[in-house]
Amino acid sequence: MDREARLAAQADQNRKFFIENCIKSDTPRLAEEVYPDGLDVQSDVPYIDDGTTDHMLDIYTPKDAKEGEVFLLIHGGAFVYGSKELDKCFGMHLALRSGITVVNINYRLMPETNLLGQLQDIFSAITFLTQKHFSVFHTVGDSAGGYLCLFTALLMNNEQARAECGLGDFKVEATCKSTGPICGAPFAHPKRFAGYYFDREGKMPSYIYNLLEAIKLHGCPPVVITTGDQDMMRRYNKYLYKKLLKMNVTVDYYCGESVEDRVMHHVYAIAHPTWPEGIKTIDLIIENTKK
Repeated sequence: MDREARLAAQADQNRKFFIENCIKSDTPRLAEEVYPDGLDVQSDVPYIDDGTTDHMLDIYTPKDAKEGEVFLLIHGGAFVYGSKELDKCFGMHLALRSGITVVNINYRLMPETNLLGQLQDIFSAITFLTQKHFSVFHTVGDSAGGYLCLFTALLMNNEQARAECGLGDFKVEATCKSTGPICGAPFAHPKRFAGYYFDREGKMPSYIYNLLEAIKLHGCPPVVITTGDQDMMRRYNKYLYKKLLKMNVTVDYYCGESVEDRVMHHVYAIAHPTWPEGIKTIDLIIENTKK
């Protein structure tokens, strides 16, 4: 077996192991979730009418929602797993506390597609929403969705960056005013899971593996980085915060501290939006929209 075949086999093994573990933890969590009242909920709205669930979104609209303003919520799952259902309860609480409509999207997963394909899906959803008269966006995402929400914010506001990344056909009639990665990972490695699946043909800029390089070139709207003391991404989040400060990006940072039976694990705010620390995360994301 040559080196490339070994890399592919290792990535696939890691992908299957990751998905298996996620299903074990997410299935009981989702079964116990209680969704709040007080929202108009539209589920499974196709933003690309292809008959698949890959291109569907949910819309959570609070009473007297701010006109033309929207949170775009991007679920996590190491780019290879997940759906909008993972973030539904969090998204509904975000809509209620903010008074801003939240749109929670599905997108194709790797290795069915690559990073460009996922970004194309996200920008197709953005195009769909601008046609619904949303013009002010705030991106939010957890884990891999944190990477995608940060990158999407940058790309929305910079036509040159979109062209460099193969998204030049998308003419964005909107502005991204803030971004809120939750336990996100701004870095990847092209030889390791899940970065192995990003760009096997080498068509995208090298900065897809280090979003700090992309931000240096193209800027970024205000960022709020949230993590937890038991989050395996905590040190990356802290590093990202320090680097953005040095780059004069408007940025805030919050690390939830575990107390008693509340463990601030990876994406705890998504799993527990009603915990005090989950509410704190939501409130920081809302505050960031005003900067």
